[in-house]
Amino acid sequence: MKAIILAAGKGTRMRPLTLERPKPLVQIGGRPLIEHIASQLPSEVDEFVIVIGYLGDMIREYCGDVFLGRRVTYVVDDEIKGTYRALEKTKHLLREGERFFVVYADDLHGADGFKECLKHDRALLVSMVEDPRPYGVIEIDEVGYVRAIEEKPLHPKTNMVSTGVLLLDYSIFDHAPAMHSGTGEYFLTHAIEQMLSIKKIMAVSSSFWYPVSTPQDVEQVEMMMQGDRYNQHSQALKAWQI
Repeated sequence: MKAIILAAGKGTRMRPLTLERPKPLVQIGGRPLIEHIASQLPSEVDEFVIVIGYLGDMIREYCGDVFLGRRVTYVVDDEIKGTYRALEKTKHLLREGERFFVVYADDLHGADGFKECLKHDRALLVSMVEDPRPYGVIEIDEVGYVRAIEEKPLHPKTNMVSTGVLLLDYSIFDHAPAMHSGTGEYFLTHAIEQMLSIKKIMAVSSSFWYPVSTPQDVEQVEMMMQGDRYNQHSQALKAWQI
């Protein structure tokens, strides 16, 4: 099973930490962010496909051909035209009917959430937040399937958001989104929105999620990793579960 790690972005909000290194190699607790992410993926994942762009050779050098016991394939995304286009560049490595994880190389995640996703054909890891406006906002039905997803809405309908971990299959490529008029990008959330009329996607509550967007986030999470602060934060997130 493949895990596609989207790691091509410039990480502008993380500057100055990303002036000379890509965001996935920013150190947290002595290890780069991409290692924290990849180490939580379940044993069913036996291959990483890493989409690289900004300072991508540094990621290639660090991860090599085998990373954490899994073989690695690299795909270059020089365009930076959005998350769907980044995923689309890996299409030639996937086959009809194949399931795969898609993970944004931005945040910290817990292993249990990944494992729970595997119980479903398709799934999104979700969490509750106080301010959902910067995220993909999720609505679910009475069973827990995703009913709607809206990217960065001004007036969110819920406080449930996508954490940037998705279990998808090849059929996602049947739902290519239109270019966003404001940004000129092609968002994966828009493709998923189209997919919902045909395919069911389960909303799975994240076991742990910490967005890492700024140097201040790095400092904060390193403080939390010191003993009880980290454990208390993990428990606080679980209290927000569906």
